[in-house]
Amino acid sequence: MSTQVRTCSKCFQLMWLRAEEYEILDAETVRAKCPHCGTLARFKLVTTGSNALGPKMGH
Repeated sequence: MSTQVRTCSKCFQLMWLRAEEYEILDAETVRAKCPHCGTLARFKLVTTGSNALGPKMGH
């Protein structure tokens, strides 16, 4: 996987996470530590639907 950009659920700062900064728990879930506040957060990956490959950026 590439860089993940997520919002921390505690401090609401953007987290730019490289592949070595997050842990893959299963096919749909990753876990990462916020570099700002240190909160451990889980994120679901979007694998189906219109947002599966990322935002379309108006194209």
